[in-house]
Amino acid sequence: MDKDVLRLVRSCHGCQLVSAMPNPEPLHPTQMPTGPWQDLAIDLLGPLPSKHYVFVVVDYYSRFYEVEIMKDTTTAKIVNALENMFSRYGLPRSITSDNGPQFRSEVFKEYLNENGINHRLVTPLHPAANGEVERQNRSLMKRIRIAHAQSQDWKREIRSYMFAYRTTPHSTTGVSPAELMFGRKLRTKLPQIEELEYRNDEEVQDRDALMKHKNKLYVDNKRRAEESDLKKGDAVLVKQSQQNKMSTPFHAVPYTLVEKQGNSCTVESPEGVKYKRNSTHVKKYQQTESDTSQESIEDPIQNEDISGDIVDPQVSISSPMLGSPRAVRTTRNCLPKRFDDFVMDV
Repeated sequence: MDKDVLRLVRSCHGCQLVSAMPNPEPLHPTQMPTGPWQDLAIDLLGPLPSKHYVFVVVDYYSRFYEVEIMKDTTTAKIVNALENMFSRYGLPRSITSDNGPQFRSEVFKEYLNENGINHRLVTPLHPAANGEVERQNRSLMKRIRIAHAQSQDWKREIRSYMFAYRTTPHSTTGVSPAELMFGRKLRTKLPQIEELEYRNDEEVQDRDALMKHKNKLYVDNKRRAEESDLKKGDAVLVKQSQQNKMSTPFHAVPYTLVEKQGNSCTVESPEGVKYKRNSTHVKKYQQTESDTSQESIEDPIQNEDISGDIVDPQVSISSPMLGSPRAVRTTRNCLPKRFDDFVMDV
């Protein structure tokens, strides 16, 4: 009975719609590339109060990043900004971006194909999948807010901040982004001793892997991360945007999971439309059992013979799990052993 109650509660449709989101899956840190400007992450920050946008490009290897301030965010402007950067540093092997219309257009796709650049689109509605550039956006936005609060020129303050960032040893690699990018330290106003030692990339790789592993353990423990049990073909509930206070966290109609790669899930609606979502936005749907799934009720007293069909109407059972009322049969041809000490009138 306890198992039936638990199964009934877990399969309650309304309860599943308003329940909490599933725990995130454990982190899968991005492997560090073998050299600078091979794998890039791009994103648009804004709009700012001045109607400007900041186009940010981050190198996964060195953490060196470039910015372009623009008011027009069309694909043509994005391509023009990338061409300026590529003319200085060369063409990368891959670019990672979100699903903004500028990055999904045919013009952008053709530009990358012409230059032999692989384009990786992260899972929709999951900015954390493009974490490297999102982290830089947060720092940039903080500096812009400070400049705005102190009535300073925010464009100039961005340049000052970027120079300080590029020349400061990174907490993960232990080396400044400029040194990893160009193989040398940039001269600053601080007195420094010229070092002619050749940089050892193996040490940087090892330190990067160690710091990412430590961060993974910390974040997974803090978020209570656990491996997802979602499988292809499962019925799932998909997160929906909140329209008002009465909106449920999940869509009322279950979808079908058609593909799962890592923490990226592809779900299909009953109408046949496919969506890609992160596993934290998808929860396995506990379906209710049919009325015919339980054809009989087990007698609570086992290993005893039953010979008659005398029905006691006072012990009939009816529930959503069992369907229509059903009688419990209790007549026996002999008394249980626990009644041996009693004198029974028949």
